[in-house]
Amino acid sequence: MDSKQIIVQHLPKLILASQSEARRQLLEELGCTVYVQKVDCDEDHGSSVGALVVQDLAERKLNSYLDRYNTPEFPVITADTMISCDGLLIGKPQDVHEAHDQLLRFQGKSHTVWSAFALYFPNGQRIVRGSDAAQVTFRHLNEVTINEYLIGGQWRGAAGSYRIQGAARSFISHITGDYTTVVGLPIQRISAILSSLDSV
Repeated sequence: MDSKQIIVQHLPKLILASQSEARRQLLEELGCTVYVQKVDCDEDHGSSVGALVVQDLAERKLNSYLDRYNTPEFPVITADTMISCDGLLIGKPQDVHEAHDQLLRFQGKSHTVWSAFALYFPNGQRIVRGSDAAQVTFRHLNEVTINEYLIGGQWRGAAGSYRIQGAARSFISHITGDYTTVVGLPIQRISAILSSLDSV
């Protein structure tokens, strides 16, 4: 079976504990019925290792959700995405000035996008988790291009100030890895893990 079939088989209906429209669209495009419920938790971290941070935050979000809704009817998935560039971990910008600085840092070079997920199955109270990385290369950008993009507001709430499925797509010259990891939900990784459950 391909990734789509595997995910729909295991997750025909699920709760997405995230406000990310992109993650919801990814799951719905696969054929899942998605119920969105917001979850809040502390996203501070003390590590510079992308895989560890996003995995920890995804699990922290899941635990926060389960603390509030301890008997979900359907599987629950949470996720987190961060960017590693120049030895720094970069999350969502606090304001337009930080967004400008983030985009300026990326321009003309490659960075790594880390996305992780945590998935809870109420039947058996089982949790599976995983993460993935993809490389994104930006074109050279000028101040006019960056400022016009910032005026549009798509930087808000986005790791690294951009969403690959939005206007910033034109900034990108090359992607190495799973496109959905850059979107924010590593579908190929999720599919591989769910497939491995069938052989257990």
